[in-house]
This record gives sequence, structure tokens and C-alpha cells, in this order.
Amino acid sequence: MFIRDLLQALAEANVPYCLVGGVAVNLHGVPRMTYDVDLAVPTTVQALEAIDTLLTRLGLQCRLPLRIVDLADPALRNEYATERNLIAVTYTDPLDPLREVDILVSPPIPASELVARASTLQLDDIPVKVVSLGDLIELKRRSGRAQDLADVAHLERLKGSDRG
Repeated sequence: MFIRDLLQALAEANVPYCLVGGVAVNLHGVPRMTYDVDLAVPTTVQALEAIDTLLTRLGLQCRLPLRIVDLADPALRNEYATERNLIAVTYTDPLDPLREVDILVSPPIPASELVARASTLQLDDIPVKVVSLGDLIELKRRSGRAQDLADVAHLERLKGSDRG
């Protein structure tokens, strides 16, 4: 299974990351359909090179004509965010479009903070870093999309039941 293989590769490569998006919603206990994996990765040269190498080894290609490592430059990252509304860089498998990973490069909360506050869960024998419940709620709220706002309502119920 792609998600399990990705999580295993992330653990073995020791890439700094945390899961965000629909997979994180599921791991926090809210069932939700999703096919892609959303990751927050610190926007350092080292972290971006590591994630690019890992995803390339898994057979994924960057969908945009750019090198993700170039987005370690705050000025260039800001330019892409403001002029092109680039929030995430998508990697996909040209032979299987359901194998897709989005790397958040301009999240409303800095990726380094998301990663620092992430929890580690065990998926069988794989340690998986998952965005904190509070950060996930804030990310979903700030996106403003209907599905994300529905996720917020479910996640806030979890937080209210003493998980937060």
C-alpha cells in the first residue's frame, strides 16, 4: 500500500515531517476519504533535498517545473506564494495518479513549528509523525474550504472530549 510504503520510507530516511490533511484527520480519529498524502516539511535546504530524494526514489515526480529545494529561499518561496498562490508542491506517479504527495511549502503556520509540535504514533512497527490536533484544526480552519470546515467540526468534538 502506497501510504504505508511512504511512511516506512520517511521513518527510515529520518526526514523531518509531519502528516497534515486528510490522512492526519483519519489518524486523529475522524474517518474521511482521501487519496493523497499531505506533508509539512521544514523549508530548509536539507529537509527539502531529503524529501525530494525520498519521493523520487518512490517513483514520484514533481508536477511543477521547479526544484523544490529552491523554495528554501524565503524570497522565492514568498514570490511563489503571493504571485502564484503556491501553497503546496505536488509529487505524483505518472503511471498511477492516485499515488500523490503534497508538500506544504507555504502553510499558514510555519512547517518547522508544525513538525516540532507533532505527535508520534505507531502504525504497526512504523513511527508516524502527525500534526497536533490543535494545529490541524487551525490549518483546516484557515483553508476555509467546505470539506476542511466539516473536518474542523469533527476535530473540535474530539478536542472537546479531552483529546486536545
